[in-house]
Amino acid sequence: MDRTQVIRRFIFAIACFGSAWVMTEQAPSRGVISLQDDRPIRLQELAFGEVLYDYYQQNYFAALTRLDVAEVRGEVQQHQVHMQLMRGVMYLSYGMLESAETIFAQILDQESRSDIINQVRFYLGKTQYLHGKLEASKQYLTSINEPLKDELEQEKRLILAQIAFEMGLLQQASELLQQVDPSSQPGQYASFNLAVFLLRQDDVAGAVELFDRLYPNRESSDVEKSLYDRANLALGYYFLERQQSEQAREHLLNVRLDSLYSDRALLALGWTYYDSGEKKKAVAHWQELAQRDVRSPAVQEALMALAFAYYQNGAKKEALEAFVTAAATFGEQLSLIAKARKELGAEFFQRWLDERGIFGDKVFAKWASGDVPVTDMAIEFYFQEVVASNEFTQEFQRYQETSHLLSVLHRWQRQLPVFEQMLSNHQLRYQSLQPQITARQQQIVRDDISQEYKQLKQQAESRLAADDIWVLANEEELELYNDLMRLKGSLEKLAAAGFDVEEQQEQWRRVYGALYWKLADQYGPKRYHVEKTIAQTGQAISDLKSRNQSLSQAEQKAASRFLNYDQRIIQLRQRMTLLIDAIYQQQQLSEQRMLQVLTDKLNKREQELDFLLAQTELSIAKIQDEAVNRLLETTQ
Repeated sequence: MDRTQVIRRFIFAIACFGSAWVMTEQAPSRGVISLQDDRPIRLQELAFGEVLYDYYQQNYFAALTRLDVAEVRGEVQQHQVHMQLMRGVMYLSYGMLESAETIFAQILDQESRSDIINQVRFYLGKTQYLHGKLEASKQYLTSINEPLKDELEQEKRLILAQIAFEMGLLQQASELLQQVDPSSQPGQYASFNLAVFLLRQDDVAGAVELFDRLYPNRESSDVEKSLYDRANLALGYYFLERQQSEQAREHLLNVRLDSLYSDRALLALGWTYYDSGEKKKAVAHWQELAQRDVRSPAVQEALMALAFAYYQNGAKKEALEAFVTAAATFGEQLSLIAKARKELGAEFFQRWLDERGIFGDKVFAKWASGDVPVTDMAIEFYFQEVVASNEFTQEFQRYQETSHLLSVLHRWQRQLPVFEQMLSNHQLRYQSLQPQITARQQQIVRDDISQEYKQLKQQAESRLAADDIWVLANEEELELYNDLMRLKGSLEKLAAAGFDVEEQQEQWRRVYGALYWKLADQYGPKRYHVEKTIAQTGQAISDLKSRNQSLSQAEQKAASRFLNYDQRIIQLRQRMTLLIDAIYQQQQLSEQRMLQVLTDKLNKREQELDFLLAQTELSIAKIQDEAVNRLLETTQ
């Protein structure tokens, strides 16, 4: 091994810088839609509020489902443009670039409000960028003539900076990155990438100043801490390549021991001590690193570095033993990779996904610290770096969504027989209740009831108009009144026959007067009650007619209510079957792409191990040749 290995590691570290761009450019779109600039949103339709709630919660599947239902039912009229804009953003998040672009283009052709137009131009620019159409993306983004909301504005500058970088316009990219708010997460990525630009131009002071902005605190996320580790690792390798060991060591010591980059930092620390002449410290660091998981590339290179250090110090025996140990380790790792390929072929990957569930919030959290245990499954170790790659996480997100869609469709499919049974039960119930309702309706609603009411109303009104007080008498009072009238007739007949009934007639007048006085005393309230009862009865008859009409209309609708539902269920079943097949194919495609990422990782590691093994075998052969030559010289 020579210093070319250090250069190789340095190039590898610099190559990793581009992943920060990937994290920002390919992350799911979560831009906030500004419905009325920064003014409070005044919702005019409940359905739109429900969609908006799921959208802001990033429950895009639920939001799209509710959006489709609202469109079919015509529940949203005032916010149709915003609904379509949200649909396009969610399609963009799902990676449906063509569908999103179509929606954005339609809105741009139809809309005249500048705030909506600028948002659409941003999303069209982002879509074109994800398509790899840099010129078209730049044209859309630069045509935005008003500032966007802060989150979208920051993302716009990052995309423009990346476009400038890919076009080789480094100065323009640097200027754009300087416009991003450094306190935001996009600003941290911008600071990191700008520092990389400065480092490539040998502006170390500027790069260090920007990297220092990434210094984490207690509230920093794991991503922010990891970004700071990468910054120190990059600076360490930069100074190491320029043989500035002290400066390199200063930055490498800032890398956390539990970081994903600690192995590489320990390896580089060893080289800083070795270049400074402190070979014991170099060997100590490499020996410590050699105790870690031998599947790590940095650990494997540490084995080579140890053997190299022994050889340079003249300890040929220890060097030979170290090279032999390294060769054995590399051979074991090559066998492990072969075993890993077999595990992939044995559907291990599918089982691995199933064990971790589809919708865990932290599906890969166990790998975040870099503490990957040695297990019986050879392939499991390689998930550490693979699941952190943007390509894998994008496909995994698609796999999650398609899995969710499949589960929903299967659940709906299982519900179709229930709907068929419900439909059958409703039909049977209608057939049994319809004759009963018709018979009851005929009993209650008579054709002559209105005529009877009119006659009674006319009689009551005419007697009340004549102040006929007896029309207000109750049944008992009427019976007493009739008895008095019969008694009066009898007394009049007796008087005509010459009998003296004056005393009886006087008693009759007293009783009649008492009854009349009682009725007269209650005349006002009773008359009001009678008039109120007449009016209520008329209203009740009118309501009865209306209900009778409604019942007749409902009967007509009920007779045709269940028509074609059985055909709709059949059509839905066929449509679900087609959707399940299409989604399953997409799911399989995502799984194959994830497997391809793993396979590419294995191929890369195999090539690296083949190279290390070849170097080790050459070193062993060289030491053996030197030993043979010394033996021959001694013999001569």
